[in-house]
Amino acid sequence: MAPHFRRQPISARHAFALAFDLAVRRDAVQSLLVPFLLHAPWVLAQGMLPAPDQPGGMTARNLMLNSVTLLGDFLVSLFVAGMLRFRARSVFNTSATTQPAPVLECYWRGLMRLPWLLVTELLRNSAMFFAGLFLVLPGVWVGFRLSMATEAAGLRDTTAVGAFSRSFELTPGRLERWLEMIAMSVVMVLSILFTCALFFFALPATSWSTWATVALLVLPPVMTIIQYAWTFFYLRLEEIDVPRGVVGSIASVTGIVGNTDTGRPDSGGLSELSGAPGQRGLPAGSGAAARPRLKLVEGAGQDDADEE
Repeated sequence: MAPHFRRQPISARHAFALAFDLAVRRDAVQSLLVPFLLHAPWVLAQGMLPAPDQPGGMTARNLMLNSVTLLGDFLVSLFVAGMLRFRARSVFNTSATTQPAPVLECYWRGLMRLPWLLVTELLRNSAMFFAGLFLVLPGVWVGFRLSMATEAAGLRDTTAVGAFSRSFELTPGRLERWLEMIAMSVVMVLSILFTCALFFFALPATSWSTWATVALLVLPPVMTIIQYAWTFFYLRLEEIDVPRGVVGSIASVTGIVGNTDTGRPDSGGLSELSGAPGQRGLPAGSGAAARPRLKLVEGAGQDDADEE
């Protein structure tokens, strides 16, 4: 009889719990305040310019300025997100008292990965768009299978092709958890938008553009928490799947914190999960071919409490 396999658990709720802990309790200044200040000039500049549907909004000068502000805010978003990924990576699987890695080092590492991160993000969005032109489900499927590509491009020493390949390797059997992550992220963003909409109707003397600017100013700290959650979610997938000796693996390029007990570099809890199959939750003597062939959803009986 074939041995019984148990899929290692992963929890969306736990990912967001870690994100709130890091962003609010442990690193509020660099996680919430600094991203807010970096985005604020671009958001305010965009708010002061007339929209294309407003008088004067279609002039060449205003269209160019609107394009510059949108592009600048997009690049700032990628730059900050790169820093946040390494910030989260430095505290993954460490004690609650461990301090994140130096912020300038995280910014520098994020900056070095920015070109491939930009290429990966553009290709991923294009793939989802063209898949969605046929039917909704193909677009959802492509979005699901490529959902970890930007995390891989930001944290691994790899190209866009390598990031897509790694995302395909990590996502089988994780559809339910991915949908939970999507739902939690959407709820957080919509809560901000709905709150601003309520204030708009409660204060009729104010304009909609004012509350749109307020929403754009509040969103960066919220997006920080969402980015942290997705990074922790990705790192957990890597933790239970990363093989030993893979060039460009997380453990080989991002061990930027020390082990608080031994003083040696720490791979963030990934090293003990690499090695022989028996060391990664599989029976000794079984190979990669013996893994359960779960394609879309996790098997019955999996409980988030195992993760927490």
